[in-house]
Amino acid sequence: MNTRYSKFPELCELCGAMHLHTTFSDGSVDYPALIACAKEVDLDFIVVTDHLSLKGREMGFEGFSDELFVFVGYEHNDVDNLNHYLVLGTENVVRVHDKPQKYIDEIKNNNGIGFIAHPVEKRHYFKDYPAYPWNDWNVKGFDGIELWNQMSDWLEKLKNWLNFFRLFYPRRFLVSAEKDILRRWDEYNRVVFKSGIGGVDAHTMKIKYGLFQLTIFPIKVELQGIRTHVYLTEPLPKGDVGKAKSLFLDALKNGRGYITNFRRGNAKGTRIFITYSNGVTSLPGRADAQGASGALPAFLHVQLVDKAEIRVIKNGKTIHTTSGRQMEFKINENGLYRIEVYKGINAWIYSNPFPVGTYPLW
Repeated sequence: MNTRYSKFPELCELCGAMHLHTTFSDGSVDYPALIACAKEVDLDFIVVTDHLSLKGREMGFEGFSDELFVFVGYEHNDVDNLNHYLVLGTENVVRVHDKPQKYIDEIKNNNGIGFIAHPVEKRHYFKDYPAYPWNDWNVKGFDGIELWNQMSDWLEKLKNWLNFFRLFYPRRFLVSAEKDILRRWDEYNRVVFKSGIGGVDAHTMKIKYGLFQLTIFPIKVELQGIRTHVYLTEPLPKGDVGKAKSLFLDALKNGRGYITNFRRGNAKGTRIFITYSNGVTSLPGRADAQGASGALPAFLHVQLVDKAEIRVIKNGKTIHTTSGRQMEFKINENGLYRIEVYKGINAWIYSNPFPVGTYPLW
């Protein structure tokens, strides 16, 4: 290791679950049970996005519950119940539904940020649970994309009756994010920064067959799958929920963090960063939100909590692979860099990208 460039800045890392539904919309778990379970599995935050509802905030659940930060947003959609959008930071539910560009703009005008939800969702088997993909890719101004949706991933693999054994092992078959959406994400980030998050899409789904009812993804199982990690420059202040929300939203919007599949191991403590030859250190995410720009050459550092295969992705293509717990990769050229980490065939970590240089990046 080139220790001259490998020091990670003093930061606070939070790990949590996003895109959760409660009994205030179409979920089967209420807020008290959700909060209790999130504490049990040691999450630092949860983001609840009930459909077109901020009732969780209205009922006083937003804020801190002991050490757990509870953030209440909501999930928007168009008039055809497509083009779902995870909305965070608005005071009220926006009442615009006719076109995605209109509600993206209106949400931004109301000081909110948004992430395109389950963008390439499809279904093979369950007709009672239709797909809700994003189909208007001409929109502008959205803040990011839900790269890996846990519920969508599981449902899309139920292609015929032979797959029903997956009902009993819902997390085991979380292999990787869809290549199509990763490709599209890279293409967007070539010209403008778009953050990436992981989503659970928790509903505590129940399937009825005659007199029998089977609960798929009990909430404790759901919260131990796809997670989002954020790096913060300071801890969230428990005595100032408004400031805590602002710091948290800033980290999400600017992509300061990474996505993990907890089924492949607890990744908390992972460090992914770039150090430049002029002494500037950069975290994953939007470069212009991090202050001074760096000078090449630079070093991309990865420090894991467990051994795995580390892949360096540049401009959408794998350019370097190594195995172990640490990696230092020299960057000599501008471009879009990000990290993927695998355990066998299973994806464990996806970092947000590092835009190096000026747009367009390639």
